[in-house]
Amino acid sequence: MLKEVIHEHKWDFCQLQINYLDWEVINAKELYEIADEAKVPVIVMEPLRGGGLCNLPEKAAQKLKADCPNDTQASFGLRWVTSKKRVFTILSGMSNLQQLKENIDTFTNFREFTQTEEKIAAEIAKIIQSQGAINCTACRYCMEVCPRGINIPAIFGLYNVYKSNDNGFMFNVNYEALKEDERADKCINCHLCSKNCPQGLDIPALLKQVEDTVKKVG
Repeated sequence: MLKEVIHEHKWDFCQLQINYLDWEVINAKELYEIADEAKVPVIVMEPLRGGGLCNLPEKAAQKLKADCPNDTQASFGLRWVTSKKRVFTILSGMSNLQQLKENIDTFTNFREFTQTEEKIAAEIAKIIQSQGAINCTACRYCMEVCPRGINIPAIFGLYNVYKSNDNGFMFNVNYEALKEDERADKCINCHLCSKNCPQGLDIPALLKQVEDTVKKVG
């Protein structure tokens, strides 16, 4: 669809979800290359994947710290996005003053991304994928249509933390802290959420997966 639309008109820009994890996971690379070939500038959303690339699994975090000691998790992800020549604006969500200062520092003292770092990013992405995490960016579009008010992003977030640290006790503690009517077992399999999910996730199936995990580690 992007290829069809992008060649139908003359565009000032397009907006794409691009980060070093989605480059292969949702084939953001192909979408970027379509825009690049058409010479259409790109605005990037989700450069840090809803904050997920600032909360790396321990193994991935250790690799980044060892191989790129001068980078924070956020600066590494933002520098990777900036290395794509067609990108002209990055939409980076920030929720506190520290994050704002960190982002400003990243671009004030900008360092070009190297080929070696490109390989490191690909390796970190593989580590993240190997953890079995759910590819949710916490955009909350699913919440707009869920008739039961299930807190889908929070549930998936807790599950992803569990997959990164294997701490079943804390997973259960935090899951039990959710309101009962917001938990995974309240899903009625209407699939309205899946139709609204930009990542194309089978959300009811994933909620069942989380529910089964809660029972297993409980």
